[in-house]
Amino acid sequence: MPFDADQDRWTHVVRAAARFRDASHTELAAPEALAIRERTRGGWLRWGAFAGRSHPASVLREAGVLDPAQRRVGRWACRTVWGLAPPLYIWTVGGFLLPRPLPVGRTAVFAVVAAAALGPASSLLPAGFGLLGAVAVGLAVSSGLPAAVRRLTRRRVRVVGGDEPYGPVFFRLLAAEQRLRILAERSERPELARAAAVLPRLLWDAAGLVPVAADDPEARELLCGYAQSLGLLADQAAEVEQQEEAVEAAIRDERASVVPARAALPEGLLPRALLEEARLELEELGQGLRHARELLDGAPEGGHRHARSGETDE
Repeated sequence: MPFDADQDRWTHVVRAAARFRDASHTELAAPEALAIRERTRGGWLRWGAFAGRSHPASVLREAGVLDPAQRRVGRWACRTVWGLAPPLYIWTVGGFLLPRPLPVGRTAVFAVVAAAALGPASSLLPAGFGLLGAVAVGLAVSSGLPAAVRRLTRRRVRVVGGDEPYGPVFFRLLAAEQRLRILAERSERPELARAAAVLPRLLWDAAGLVPVAADDPEARELLCGYAQSLGLLADQAAEVEQQEEAVEAAIRDERASVVPARAALPEGLLPRALLEEARLELEELGQGLRHARELLDGAPEGGHRHARSGETDE
């Protein structure tokens, strides 16, 4: 899937390409077909997109694989000349179609070389001829340098087209590689990380088998075996991920259903029986105090009057 199944990014890229096509009034080879180039870690993918839909459809047209053994400088040199999107020819001058926009790299090379050659050319030739000479040198270098780099790096790049006999087999291998790589990045399991580490070399070897698979039975068997084994590995990785998610969900449900344990009680607490005994003693004491108060409220005053009356009677 384009852009590692990022549907929003794919839709944005397709709509941007459609707007540019409509603004430039470019006629396409196929109705509503757009060429979208996706840069990947190990090369590039060229997609055919069909605009005018809420979710544009995609068809893989070409896959490019860079040699994983080369260094970063070599990979950068390969990317400057290989897998570039073809320019849209929308300017017509004197019957000739001119590309727009101009490639940034070639334009920069042309500007630097022409500026550098202007001084020596002006000193050797008249002013007008010197300027023309500098422009000619700039055009020659900006056109010849990419061709030279392309020739030097042609053994470091392998391109597989969808029209090749065993191109679809390689595309199925690419799909399994994408699934396994995404699972490895998401699960962070060491087993999947080790499997994902060999994928760039596997793609490089498989891309080299595609051109000879039609005529060589051994190459055809190896290519189909690579695709089948990688597909089974991706299916197994997806099954393991589903099992892990199911186990984690069961553990979460079990933890949620268990009654939370009480916190440990502090040491040295008074026994409850002692508190009950103290309550009963306080209750008896209260009853005694209430009885004594009743006696004090009535008996002393009556007894005192009775004693005095006895003394009077005597």
